[in-house]
Amino acid sequence: MSVSDRHRYRREKLFEAGKIASKALAFACSQVAAGVPLLTIAESGEQRIRELGGQPAFPTNISINHHAAHYTPALDDTSTVPELALVKIDLGAHVHGYIADTAQTVLVGKDEKLQNLVQAAEAGLQAAMQTIRAGLRIWKVSKAISGAIRQFKARPIENLTGHSIDAFNLHSGVAVPSVARSGERFVSPRLKEKMVIAIEPFTTYSRNPNVENLEPGHIFGFVRSQNPSNSKLRNLFSQMKVKFAQLPFASRWMTEFVEPDQISHTLETLRKEGCIHSFPVLGLRDGSFVAQAEHTIIVEQTGCTITTKRPNE
Repeated sequence: MSVSDRHRYRREKLFEAGKIASKALAFACSQVAAGVPLLTIAESGEQRIRELGGQPAFPTNISINHHAAHYTPALDDTSTVPELALVKIDLGAHVHGYIADTAQTVLVGKDEKLQNLVQAAEAGLQAAMQTIRAGLRIWKVSKAISGAIRQFKARPIENLTGHSIDAFNLHSGVAVPSVARSGERFVSPRLKEKMVIAIEPFTTYSRNPNVENLEPGHIFGFVRSQNPSNSKLRNLFSQMKVKFAQLPFASRWMTEFVEPDQISHTLETLRKEGCIHSFPVLGLRDGSFVAQAEHTIIVEQTGCTITTKRPNE
């Protein structure tokens, strides 16, 4: 396959994954209403990805109110959507390892200030996409995001960033902050043509807009160079890496390999052996609500192209 053919194939798969993720996100968001189990929403979004011909690139995140990221329900989770809530649905699809990552916030109930937070996150996302082009320093994208968010009298979350994406690698090393630090103006990396970036601003009214680890989560990632010492566990771990394509996975997905009552023990054993790590739930300690918006884009010479474009965009 020539270089041009490889680029064409990559682009086709990125857009295929983006279309699947966009449709799955719309479906998952349509399920959000007060009293609906979070497990139902998460599994319906993931099932829709599979029905459309992709695979989940990570477990569906359903982060509510002061939770910002990394909450996915466990198998026995009985939580439901509250009467008044900002529900962040963040999901991803991959096709042969080419990933699309997208998110949207659903306001449950009526509250003008919370609706303003949702609009601020969307405005930050739009500002980034209107600014991005090859050769531009990321600092200028960050400035556009924060400027748009502050027009809504909201604040960007400072320690959550957008990220570059490579094949089978959801976070491949380049960060796109939502805050422009003055010291990074002339030293931040430049965007390169064909780079794939997930832009995801988070917004809040908190006086301390920095997320913290709030509680243990049910999302896990592979430590790529480590294998279990036990042969039986090593065989199971090998199957897991193939099944999940070495991408993040949910504890509830482990029912394919072990009985439900053995999931926690198996995962803890793998964690202690250094084979996997867990993603803690991230959020604001002061309880302030958080909104999020996200698209995956491809950097072009004169702008960017959205792979996860929504039906109304």
